[in-house]
Amino acid sequence: MSLQPSRHARRPRAANRKTAAKRTLILRSGVVALMVACGVAAADLAGAQSPAERQQPVLLNADQVTFDETLGIVTASGNVELSQGPRSVRADTITYNQKTKVVTASGNIRLVEPSGEILFADYAELTDDLRDTFIENIRVLMTDNSRMAGNEGERREGKLTRINRGVYSPCDLCKSDPTRAPLWQVRAVRIVHDNDAKEVRYKDAVMEIFGVPVAYTPYLSHPDPSVERRSGFLTPSFRNNSELGFGVLTRYYFDIAPDQDATLDVGGYTKQGPIVGGQYRKRFERGRLEVEGAATRGELQNGTIKGADDRRNRGYAAAKGLFEIDETWRWGFDLKRASDEYFLRRYYDNRDEVLTSRAFVEGFNGRNYAALNAYSFQDLRYGNPVQEPIVLPMGRYNALGEPGSVLGGRWSFDSSLLAVTRPKDGGPNTQRIHVQPGWEREIVSNAGFVTTLSGSVLVAGYSAERFNPLDPTVRGNQDFDRVRVFPQAQATVRYPFVRYGERSQQLIEPIGQLTVAPKVTNDPVYPNEDSLDVEFDEINLLMPNRFTGIDRLDGGSRITYGLRSSIQGYKTGAASIFLGQSFRLTDTSVFRGGSGLEDKQSDYVGRVDLTPANWLDLNYGFRIDHETLKPRRHSLNASAGIPEFRLSTAYTFVDQTENRVATQRDLVEQATFGLSSKFSENWSGSLAHVQAMRPDPGARASLAVLTYQDECLIFQTIARRDYTTTPTGQSDGNTIFFRFVFKNLGEVRTPSISASFGGNTATPSQ
Repeated sequence: MSLQPSRHARRPRAANRKTAAKRTLILRSGVVALMVACGVAAADLAGAQSPAERQQPVLLNADQVTFDETLGIVTASGNVELSQGPRSVRADTITYNQKTKVVTASGNIRLVEPSGEILFADYAELTDDLRDTFIENIRVLMTDNSRMAGNEGERREGKLTRINRGVYSPCDLCKSDPTRAPLWQVRAVRIVHDNDAKEVRYKDAVMEIFGVPVAYTPYLSHPDPSVERRSGFLTPSFRNNSELGFGVLTRYYFDIAPDQDATLDVGGYTKQGPIVGGQYRKRFERGRLEVEGAATRGELQNGTIKGADDRRNRGYAAAKGLFEIDETWRWGFDLKRASDEYFLRRYYDNRDEVLTSRAFVEGFNGRNYAALNAYSFQDLRYGNPVQEPIVLPMGRYNALGEPGSVLGGRWSFDSSLLAVTRPKDGGPNTQRIHVQPGWEREIVSNAGFVTTLSGSVLVAGYSAERFNPLDPTVRGNQDFDRVRVFPQAQATVRYPFVRYGERSQQLIEPIGQLTVAPKVTNDPVYPNEDSLDVEFDEINLLMPNRFTGIDRLDGGSRITYGLRSSIQGYKTGAASIFLGQSFRLTDTSVFRGGSGLEDKQSDYVGRVDLTPANWLDLNYGFRIDHETLKPRRHSLNASAGIPEFRLSTAYTFVDQTENRVATQRDLVEQATFGLSSKFSENWSGSLAHVQAMRPDPGARASLAVLTYQDECLIFQTIARRDYTTTPTGQSDGNTIFFRFVFKNLGEVRTPSISASFGGNTATPSQ
């Protein structure tokens, strides 16, 4: 049995449908005369229909029509088309028996249903209203180009199509040999397409891949192409992990309403207990809500005696919401909590070190922004003694004036409110409020110089309880209130040289900047909540404050200089380079050793971006010691090649040594190497490996992915090897995933590298 449709299987395009419509209108007057000549044939043809249906004319178009008055048979032959409303029949020959009220069609039959489905056959018998049909050698082309075929079939009330000894497949047929079995198909004793229920049902179904039977089920159903989602069982997921064992997860999807749905997950692993999870999603008129979670009872190493295990209740919960209050304001939350440090890592391969929960309200009005936040943290780093604080509230307000509104420039206003609360034995409680008015103006001279003048005044007030200036992370005995004022001004001058060529434009732009501010010592008597670390690079070289926050200030005066050059092709290709350095005019340093800013002369920082064509994409950032010219930081991301063979790498090197002359270096060096190939139209593969060179050399993880994808099937195999171990000696070991996506039948997927129980809203198979 072949799924190949007749020569009329190709759907008409929009232009062809327009032509067909004109043809019907032209023939309508001729049909009326034809029906009069044929006597009562037209009236009989519509006799069994409802009053509303009788109002629609029955149109007949044919090369030749004959009427046998004795037998009461009308015979139309030669390109015959019989239609009423959206339903039509085309055939070589159509006969209508006035006595039995049966329409018989033969030869290249094409029956077009109002739903858009097209039925093909060589012989068919229809009732006079065209709603009930018996068909031999039936072939069905569905609205998504899926196909069904069978030895015989019938159509009832224009709503139910039943095919005996049939096959179904959404796969395209082989162009060189359409009689070959498709990539996959379902063969069944009976196939029923129910238009009212909008589903396809199978009895005694066998799944075949390349014509080879691989699975059997006595009953199978799936929604038809018109359904986006429906309640029912989703296809199960499978996974094999050297630590968890073999696992299976079954999902049931609840289509609660058009604006909400849910999923219930039940499964288990051979080396662990059962696991239960679920998700709930709802959309409101002015917002949305998502809730998910999972729970199990499994083993957890207690961390005190390596290898000692206990069984305990484990799980996680998460919720996310975003709601609009009006055109200006909205509020939301993002909450996350896990039972222990390793649950998400073990069951979901989630490597987050800290789970951040947040609730907020924020508003946008023109150039103004206001927000009020609350934060809570869960530290998943095993053995970390620092107790995470609660941030409540964290508020900010930013405003920006119109250009030219003040002294030819624009004003700005930034402010914030911060309160950090810790347990009594976990460190200080701090509160901070700050305001920072500012001004900026850009001036372009006739000579081409672009000068940007800016200035600001920061006023910050601090209050602290149980503060320890020597170690702010531990409890102290000082309570205080302090205020600091910090004015700062900058003048930045750029002189761009631009050249326009035939194929590209080129830019060379020297940059000079003067920053003036009073000297500060960043006395530790001020709490430090937002400036614990400094990463000096080309991004913050020209910023007024090169700390990450305002608890530590980049005081004193300095000169910053750099050079930017680029070339941009009109059609393709681009390259740019930037190199810069700063020179401090004051003696006092506010930066720690090894930051690149501890001396008067800073380290050299720069960046190279290169994209000459689609076959190469390179981004390279660096920091070079200004005295030894040795690298202190490398950051490289590059990919090169064509889709058939493409290499990629991500390399990171950081020298964190605080003393330049130290013989023992504090280095971090790691690289990721990747290879991908789309070696045929449907097949692709990739390899990836993470390797650490310093401080602890060794492999970290390896990954291999093989994918097949066409119009009706996605097959993916993912194999991962994790070489890392936790402080308690646990390892994620080897994991292999399999993913099958059969079009219209749902998805069989094992949890992917970043997958969780949530997020699967596929149409289920039952």
